[in-house]
Amino acid sequence: MTPVARTRFAARLLHPRAGSGEEALRSLSDARHLLSQGLCAICRERDDSAGRWLSYFIAESHTDPGVMARVTAAVGFCPAHTRHLLADASAPWLLPQVHDAALRGGSRLLSAAQEEGRSPCPACGASRDAAERGLSALLRVLHQPEMRTAVDGNTVCLQHLTTLAARARPSQALWLAETAAARLDEHPPDVVSLAGLDADSDRRAAQATRLDPFLPLERARQNSSVVARWEADLEIGCCPLCLGEQRAVHRLLRWMAASTGRGEPGREESGLCSRHLHELTAVGGEGVAAILEANTAAWLGRLVRFRRQLAEGRDARRAAGPELTRAVRCRACNEERMAGRRQLALLAAQVREPVAEVAWARTHGVCLRHALMHRETLPVPVRTLLEARLAQLRWEIDEALRKQDWHTRHEVKGAEMTIGRRAPTLLDGRVYAGLPAPSAPPRNQTSEPNEPDPAPKDDAADAARRTQWSST
Repeated sequence: MTPVARTRFAARLLHPRAGSGEEALRSLSDARHLLSQGLCAICRERDDSAGRWLSYFIAESHTDPGVMARVTAAVGFCPAHTRHLLADASAPWLLPQVHDAALRGGSRLLSAAQEEGRSPCPACGASRDAAERGLSALLRVLHQPEMRTAVDGNTVCLQHLTTLAARARPSQALWLAETAAARLDEHPPDVVSLAGLDADSDRRAAQATRLDPFLPLERARQNSSVVARWEADLEIGCCPLCLGEQRAVHRLLRWMAASTGRGEPGREESGLCSRHLHELTAVGGEGVAAILEANTAAWLGRLVRFRRQLAEGRDARRAAGPELTRAVRCRACNEERMAGRRQLALLAAQVREPVAEVAWARTHGVCLRHALMHRETLPVPVRTLLEARLAQLRWEIDEALRKQDWHTRHEVKGAEMTIGRRAPTLLDGRVYAGLPAPSAPPRNQTSEPNEPDPAPKDDAADAARRTQWSST
């Protein structure tokens, strides 16, 4: 489908025309288009919509005050859509404007008298709305034999198939649940069938591999002492909370992917959300198949309970949908949260020591996202350093924006012009998997930027120190 056709199709889903006969024919036509692209129809419409939103943002709407107000309220974009913008040719001139809005929104929330929540990423809002329109379009025509045949032909992933089942009428819900169960029974588990498409998975995996040299470094320093490991984390030049979280998840997934036989994870510790299933598959290993099988078995159990509840009366049917679509108890998400809590507790303990507090003032500090998460409990030295770092970031952003003007072309343009690439480390460390921004490759090289030194010892920390977030 061409971009213009996709835009018209999305508009028809959002604004179906009046008239029951004409609307029914148009709904059927829209559903045919939706399902014609293969697995997964809803995922593709969701991701295409986010891509269209971002393309228009790059070309036009970044100058719209209303759009930029939404970016400000959201404190920028989510990590996935920030990575999308970083990969675009517009990044050097556009991202300083995005970071300017994110910094204004985050600083306002940080200094607010009462705790306020940040708005959702505007590109995520576009993708969520598109997925809802796609689901609604399919629900309207599920009674058509043609549509049942298409859905049965593996055009919708398990995640969206179960969402359809939870929202459909009981007879359609039963058929959808049986279709999902039969598909899981008949075919070997596959990450796309289980978790749907993930437009950010390749970029996320590329960042995660940069953590590899830091896993043995963490082990070596931890064997020396906890303080030695903590000091090594601070030397890397990134948010220590993001580093702790992302490193813990990467270590867990590498273990899960490599474990086989007696030491492999049990069924009760194998559950992963869609995002982490994709990350596990990207890591690769002999244990991946067993994890996919365990998640398949868990979904089969859910589908069995769902079909049983549909036959148990009105109250059971009412509870069946929410239970079928409830969030998976993800082992990796739990690991991430626990690592963040433990790293924050260690930070709070360390800054109580006078010598460690002085040393902390020379580090990168925590990112804005973590400061907003823990604004009520953030130790004073941590907050003081963050405010200083944000002030430095504000100066660099202002300077980069000023030097974009034609009349400043005679001035020296230095490290401040790379703030678009470096700022995410201070705004939201998840963008770079908890590490500093990758450095630009030398002009005479064509390799990927900032491939980490394969040496698993202090060389990794030394390389990271050379890519500090700020030139100031």
